[in-house]
Amino acid sequence: MPTPGSLFVPKDNVALETRLFGYGSVTQGSQSISAISTLSEEMSTKHAEQIQTIQDEQVVWEKALLEEPESRFRTEAVELEAHLIAKVEERFMKLNEIREAKFMDTLDAHENKYKALFN
Repeated sequence: MPTPGSLFVPKDNVALETRLFGYGSVTQGSQSISAISTLSEEMSTKHAEQIQTIQDEQVVWEKALLEEPESRFRTEAVELEAHLIAKVEERFMKLNEIREAKFMDTLDAHENKYKALFN
């Protein structure tokens, strides 16, 4: 991506200025004023183009600066979600083990109770 300094083309501006000051030797004032006016318009146009180029690049830079953290945030969110899902699954498995153990204890207690009744 070009730097803001690379957007300016000094050679063009120097050429325009050289042309501008070169017309100072013209003897008729109206021709000189017309030439200066034309060169002034050319410089204004170049300046407007340079400003537009800078603004366009600024939009691109801002977008890139915003996308980087957003992308990193998404990545971190996905990683955190995976970590949380793994923890939930682990807790679910432990709860199932506890329930199974309690169920087996209850079955054993019922079995012992019925055995005692029959004996």
